[in-house]
Amino acid sequence: MIPRECKRLAEVDFPIAEVSRHAVGEPRSRKGHPHTLHLWWARRPLASSRAILMALLLPDPCDPHCPTAFRKEARRILLGMGGRPSGWTDEIKADEGLRRIILKFIADFANWDHSAKQPWLDTARALVRAAHGDEAPLVADPFAGGGSIPLEALRLGCETFASDLNPVACLILKVMLDDIPRHGPGLAEELRRAGEIVGQKIRHELTDLYPPEPNGAMPIAYLWARTVRCESPNCGAEIPLMQSFWLCNKPKRKRALRLSVERPAGAPPEVAFEVFEPEAANEVHPGTVSRAKATCPCCRAVLPPGRVRSQLAAERGGADVIFDENGDRRGGARMTAVVTLRPGERGRHYRLPTDNDYAT
Repeated sequence: MIPRECKRLAEVDFPIAEVSRHAVGEPRSRKGHPHTLHLWWARRPLASSRAILMALLLPDPCDPHCPTAFRKEARRILLGMGGRPSGWTDEIKADEGLRRIILKFIADFANWDHSAKQPWLDTARALVRAAHGDEAPLVADPFAGGGSIPLEALRLGCETFASDLNPVACLILKVMLDDIPRHGPGLAEELRRAGEIVGQKIRHELTDLYPPEPNGAMPIAYLWARTVRCESPNCGAEIPLMQSFWLCNKPKRKRALRLSVERPAGAPPEVAFEVFEPEAANEVHPGTVSRAKATCPCCRAVLPPGRVRSQLAAERGGADVIFDENGDRRGGARMTAVVTLRPGERGRHYRLPTDNDYAT
């Protein structure tokens, strides 16, 4: 065990530059990373959690109160690590060199690519055992949130206690720290099976709301926009309240709505849409609403926030479609696009709505 008088490694030094670099690059990790399980807005980077836990669990080899047995065992563990740098042999003989090598190991172990490799895991756990004996140290995190700290404590071979006031966080903790380690790949297969059962039931119950199209495409989403009327003289156009006209803005797949103004004789101007593939971002309209102010795309008049709220309040929020006696839409929410999946084709497709979509 580490004497109370002995300083922990984190109290004297820490490879903050290297660990920060790995923490910044961590969001680009996809396969196997916990953030793909559930997005948590305050998740701590696993790299920094793993590194600081090790630095807190290990004593400083240069401290006069550091147990001699730990220094001896740490040297044996580090020199026996597979794939270690060749320069460790001479440097590790001095206590200062042992400290530098442990810090270098902590910095490299913060790399996500090393976190699940057996030589790195075995070395990290062996160092923790060398410092604490056969009884695993207890790491308690009463505000665990997304579970980065307790997860990394388990990775280092510690006993872990984690809790949170948020029930969503508790569910994430249970799945990540209990269910996945307990059941392994079998849990993923069971989840896929249950998801398929739920998906089939949902598809059956929602068929009337998302009817298949004649070409076999399946609608999966109807995109809507609230509307207000331009109050500028000689205009009166219907303004769709949209902050963005992008439908898909992926690097290799870009879709957006293009606006055009139609001016029928004896009637207010009308805003028409078409789906297109923009080649540059400046080809896409910037939007019609910002900070509760609506800009008319027909005459460029600006409707102040008070008037926007007043019109929406008169329509009870503006989320419903208003039809006339003939069943034609005359106001309220406007459908802007329909998202579909086509059989045998990857990716989502977008089209303009039809009268049948409103009828559905």
